[in-house]
Amino acid sequence: MTIVAHVTSQMSSIERNKSGGYYAYRSSKTALNSLSMSLSVDLKPRGITCILLHPGYVKTDMTGHHGDITTAESVAGLTSILDNATPDDNGRFYHTDGSIIPW
Repeated sequence: MTIVAHVTSQMSSIERNKSGGYYAYRSSKTALNSLSMSLSVDLKPRGITCILLHPGYVKTDMTGHHGDITTAESVAGLTSILDNATPDDNGRFYHTDGSIIPW
């Protein structure tokens, strides 16, 4: 199975936005989500599955080494999602823990 995976952020979830702010970051990730959803529709007839992935709040330079998980834990979670993906996952938005993030 061919998969197109886009790394995005749960901050792009309109349903989960309860804090406001981060306008440029949120809108850029939301645009990526829209692109991925359109691709999921257009590529489905060709057997290509498109999935959105949120890596989690990862301890990196970008987060000042604050976060809930390490880079290795994030990669392991994302790899597991991709390894277990099926065509039914087309257009879904996943957290690294495997849960589905609402749009």
